[in-house]
Amino acid sequence: MAFISDHPLYMLGLRFPLRLRVTVRQGTVTLHNEITTKKLASGDSFVVPAFLRFACDVMPGRGKPAVFTLALEHDEAQTGHGGGKRWSQALAQHIFDTPQGKWTAARLAALWQVTPHKARARLFAEGEALLSLVREQRLAHALHTAAQGHRDGDAARDLAQVAAGSGFASIPAFCDACVEVAGVRPSLFLRGQASTPA
Repeated sequence: MAFISDHPLYMLGLRFPLRLRVTVRQGTVTLHNEITTKKLASGDSFVVPAFLRFACDVMPGRGKPAVFTLALEHDEAQTGHGGGKRWSQALAQHIFDTPQGKWTAARLAALWQVTPHKARARLFAEGEALLSLVREQRLAHALHTAAQGHRDGDAARDLAQVAAGSGFASIPAFCDACVEVAGVRPSLFLRGQASTPA
């Protein structure tokens, strides 16, 4: 299963708690951040480092849609902490693993065994905010889930199922996150789930 796009697609502000392998089956995908750019053509793949914020430009070919996949790589030897963001990356992993959880300062304080003020201060020191990180990682979860397709053979889900499955309280909250965090239309999650062409 893969994402399929008939039109150019520009995804902004993506960040995943683990390394992410982007594989292009058809068309081109350009990954970039403020430092570097990596262009992938059909058959290419690239691993984005854990917790690195990046953009992804997807271009279909002539008369053919772009087809690409996203897959997290779990590596026990992975020791880096996203540019020194030890607390933020650890929290991002927790949120990604359980996006439907109620992520509050009180829950974070209990997780880290500190006061809510100290928990927020740790994130602030790393240039992060709890609510923004929760929203970002819930959207990352939705993207990753959609890219994996439906393993159980069920029919395509609707936006309510996509939103609820990744912890969003409502369809409007999910749609706002799609546009404001990643710059994509929510319809990507419905159109993008199809079998990879031969």
